[in-house]
Formats: sequence, structure tokens, C-alpha cells
Amino acid sequence: MEPGEHERMAAAEERHWWYRGLRDVLARCLSHPDLAVLPGSRVLDAGCGTGANLRMLEELLRPSYLGGFDTSPQALRIARSRGGGADLYEGDICDPEIHVDELDLVLSLDVIYIPGAERARGGLRRIVDRLRRGGLVVFNLPAYDWLYSEHDLAIHTRERYTTRRVAGLLDDFDLAVERLTYRVFFPFPLIVLARLPGMLRVRRGRAAPRSDLARRRGGGVLDALLFRALRLENGWIARGGRLPWGSSVFAVGRKV
Repeated sequence: MEPGEHERMAAAEERHWWYRGLRDVLARCLSHPDLAVLPGSRVLDAGCGTGANLRMLEELLRPSYLGGFDTSPQALRIARSRGGGADLYEGDICDPEIHVDELDLVLSLDVIYIPGAERARGGLRRIVDRLRRGGLVVFNLPAYDWLYSEHDLAIHTRERYTTRRVAGLLDDFDLAVERLTYRVFFPFPLIVLARLPGMLRVRRGRAAPRSDLARRRGGGVLDALLFRALRLENGWIARGGRLPWGSSVFAVGRKV
């Protein structure tokens, strides 16, 4: 990411509708009867960023092991400052170090789009090999190459995805599809409109790296309305429903 983006993320993710919506869909899915992760499980956040998801996982799952790695020392410093008992360390999704012999749940949330799926393939295989039979892998990834904008320049996006491509990725690792859908469905038209100027500047070669968070950190009435919209779609996703479009692809795979 560009300098300053991790600080912006840490300042926004408690209140911003997008981050709250991601934690909500995770909590709903991981609590659903056909996906429920039992207390005492071993959990790894592969690309943990500034640690807000780790805190949610610790509260929700009470894992016996909770680990998180990230390439950014700055992100890890922020994550450590938030407290909790997670095992935090520098690591790369392309060549990960794993501190336990077996895992029950792995999350990789908006991570592999930075190196790209091909570069991350070997590291993902190593992680899946540590997953117990029946264990879960959760991905969240940005959708649609045509949505590439100045936001992607700021966060160093290499590629964006479709559900078909993510289905192929799960199949490559012999993971059965438990959930696979687009998400951020209801706010999607607003996102496209907001990013359109930055999308056009990228295509004209006049873009500057500027994330969505550089313009707005969240909070207020609009955030409350957008989060309420995400809660509606998150309930549908948790029950196994699919949405036809959105700004992210969400997937849960099970090792068979």
C-alpha cells in the first residue's frame, strides 16, 4: 500500500460501513450451523492488516490458537497496539511461515489481489496443506477488472476477480465450495459512480494513487444506511444465497 494507507485504514475500520459489513458477513457465516467454527479452533488470518478482524475472531470463536501475519511492519505495529492474544508476525502470502501443525480456519481477506493469484499459489497451497480435513478457507477479493481505479493504485491492486475465477481457484486447491457470491450488492451503483472519475483518469494515464479512505473515513447517517443494506445481504449470504454482482467476491471453501 501507499504510505499512510494503513493509518487511514486503522482510523476508519471501526466506523466505516465497508469494514463493519465485512466483519458482519464473517460473523454470520462462521456462526451458521453448516459452517460454524467451534470454540477452541486454530485460526490463521493470512494477511491480517491492522488487526480489526483478528479482534472480532477472538471474541467470536475463542480459538485455542489465533495467528496473523502481514508483510507490513506498520500494520503489525497497529495490530499489536490493539491488544489481544494473537500470534502476530511478519509474513508473506507467497511464502508463508505457519506456527502450528494444523489449522481449522484460514482467512485471507483482500490480500492475494496484491501479488496476484499465480504468485500466491505456492503459499496458498502450503496453507491449505496445514488445514485439517473439513476445515474452512475464507476469501474476500475485489471484483471486476473494469472497476480498476485510483483506489487500486493506492492499495497496489494487481488484479480483480470474478466468481468464476475464484471458483477455479478453490477447485485448484481441492476445496469444496460452501459459499461463493458477489457482495456489496446494494451499494454497488454508488461505488461505481464514486469511482468513475478515478477509473477514467487511470485509462487516460492521469491518475494519482488515492484510496477511497483518503476522501472519506466513515461515520454518520450515510454509513449507517449503507451498513444496514449490507446486513440485509449478509444474512442472505450466510444462508447460502448468491448475489449477481457487487464490488467484492466472497468465498468459503472446505477441505475435503
